[in-house]
Amino acid sequence: MPTRPRFGRLSLTSGLLVLSMVTVGLVGPMAAAAPSAATATTLSTAVGGSLVGTWERVTRCKELVQALEKAGLDQFVLDNVVGNGFLPGVTSPDQIADPKHPCKGAVPRVHGHFFTADGQFGSLDFTGQQVDAGVYTIIEPGTVVIDNGDFRATFHYRFTDHGDTIRFYPVSPDCICVTAQWAVAVAYPGKKWTRVS
Repeated sequence: MPTRPRFGRLSLTSGLLVLSMVTVGLVGPMAAAAPSAATATTLSTAVGGSLVGTWERVTRCKELVQALEKAGLDQFVLDNVVGNGFLPGVTSPDQIADPKHPCKGAVPRVHGHFFTADGQFGSLDFTGQQVDAGVYTIIEPGTVVIDNGDFRATFHYRFTDHGDTIRFYPVSPDCICVTAQWAVAVAYPGKKWTRVS
């Protein structure tokens, strides 16, 4: 009795299930990687989230340093530690007491991003002051391009918690450049941001 029809669908279904698990990062070598555009689209639209609103998180110096180092952007670490106000009273990289351990004495900071219904983007520092401004365009569900006039970067995003939280994954340009570090600093890749309005 031929077994192909009986197990053919099972094999195909199992193969698709494993492929799906790898794609969304549940198993295999892609487990720690950002989702692909297809994955981000599927996950973001599955919960019916909207990018419009204000998103906040408590940022930590070590998170940003690790993200920059992982992206090969080590040369931007000290500027970002100072620029994000992680070291109270320190206003320039040459004031960092121990550049090899730039987060020594760092404090957590609340940071936020907002997206308006008319396509405006902005960032808010820990004092609530706007520190970044630009425009955004959703090029497909789960993928947004943000342009602040100086930098233009693409991000995949994924909603969780029924649209109350979001994670950003920058599509970094293939360069060791200011645009790449800006994209990492905006996203805190894979970290959860919470909707506050």
